[in-house]
Amino acid sequence: MKNLHDVALRLPDTAEVLDRCASLAVLHAILEPDPARRGCTLTAAREGAHTARLRHPDGRWLSVGFSATGAGAGALLHWHQEPGQGRPGVLDDVPESLWRILEDVPCACLDDPRLMAAAIWRETGDDTWRATDDSAPGTTPSLLRCLTGRSPERARRFAFKHYGTRAGREAVHHLMALRTDRGPELVTDRGAGLVTDRGAGLGPSAERAFPSVGRLPSAATPRRSRELFRRRDASGLITTAAFRYRAGRDQQHFTDLRADVDGDMVAIGGGARAVDSPQGALLTASYPADDGTAWLASSKDHNVPQPHRLTAFAIGMRIDGVGRERLAGELLTVVRTRSAHAAHPFASARVPEGHTLIGGGFRVNWRDPRGGHTEGNLATGSFPRAGGAWTARSKDHRVSSPCTIDAYAVCLKSSFVIDGVRYTVDVRTDFAESDGGPVPHPSAAVSLPATGHVLTGIGAEALPTEPGSLLWQLEPTADGTGPGVRSGAKDHGEWSPDTLCAWVLGIRLIQG
Repeated sequence: MKNLHDVALRLPDTAEVLDRCASLAVLHAILEPDPARRGCTLTAAREGAHTARLRHPDGRWLSVGFSATGAGAGALLHWHQEPGQGRPGVLDDVPESLWRILEDVPCACLDDPRLMAAAIWRETGDDTWRATDDSAPGTTPSLLRCLTGRSPERARRFAFKHYGTRAGREAVHHLMALRTDRGPELVTDRGAGLVTDRGAGLGPSAERAFPSVGRLPSAATPRRSRELFRRRDASGLITTAAFRYRAGRDQQHFTDLRADVDGDMVAIGGGARAVDSPQGALLTASYPADDGTAWLASSKDHNVPQPHRLTAFAIGMRIDGVGRERLAGELLTVVRTRSAHAAHPFASARVPEGHTLIGGGFRVNWRDPRGGHTEGNLATGSFPRAGGAWTARSKDHRVSSPCTIDAYAVCLKSSFVIDGVRYTVDVRTDFAESDGGPVPHPSAAVSLPATGHVLTGIGAEALPTEPGSLLWQLEPTADGTGPGVRSGAKDHGEWSPDTLCAWVLGIRLIQG
């Protein structure tokens, strides 16, 4: 995360940030009974108002204030250095309506503006976060990454820095996946069953460890991705499965909606589905989470409002005889390549030597600092290229909005040993064009043939035209003879018939 606007682009909506703060606070409350020593706390100041504080061991800290009522409803992230080492004038950039959050907490920033280093905020009704400037964040990246991604491993590392104790992997994974009904209180049983790597059960102590965390409604339920299908390759060693997670409410913009894979799998592919009517909402990202636990998807309307519910899809992979740690850390490699800044950016991520391309994704790095709906850059292609690369393309549309795009190539070692036997990866790539020639809303689908390959990657490309078509659908399916992909694109605001190509990638292991 190079600057504040990059952070703002990655942050989910306000309710999701509150959820992540609650999960972290519960984890730290269980691991550290003394509130003064916790690396993360969440307290309720009054009805509808909360504040979270994330403290790094070096003394720097990040505060997140939430207000759900009144003219100052919204959220404000602000981080601090030692007294007097902040940047004067930061508060002047924040809307005065949100200053109330600092009064409710309360925060010493109102008395000493030199405490605050930078801020990001979002008022109720906004579809994006806004930032004070384009400078580097005034805090350690680990604090921000705890909020921009719901990563159990990141949460475990952050807690380990504070206490030197590693919480149980599966328990933290479950804790970070929980959602709340977002009432005024927090629930203590949310952390029940958390264990350390030494196996000590900490569930019964959770009740005593929560005085500063408050209570959440007991109806809190896990957030789960629905499994769509599961297949084994001809060798019987590789299993891949597709998962789906649909957003719980309509929004005009979505950022990094995640579809999780099973805990013993690594996310190696995925996609997303927005809507094509009445106005349409388009895709802006489909790429792997840093820790391999999920596939992330983003979307937005463009020029005209289109509230919608984004659906994210993930393809997870497991290999018998290969633990998840070895698969994620040794055999799989994700290559990311960023384009130049342009109105129609494109990038290709190349496969390293000794590896095989099995999938890929993209992220359009658009931003709209004014919080409106007129700007943006939309995806037009994410697909494999001959010669071993994954290409991603996007374009601004009717309104100038140059940006960069990231292409992601998901690669597996071409040959490796399982239980003393060497196996080689055999990859199959198929594609199909939309029927009937160029049309305003082209669609294309293709399935893997019955050759013993399992689905690992999906792609699509709207062929370059002007004003052009934009992707709104890229999803794994189990239609026809085997797993495959269904893709869709559309013109937007101007008639522009186009042809769409869909790609599917699958692999199997061959002994020798």
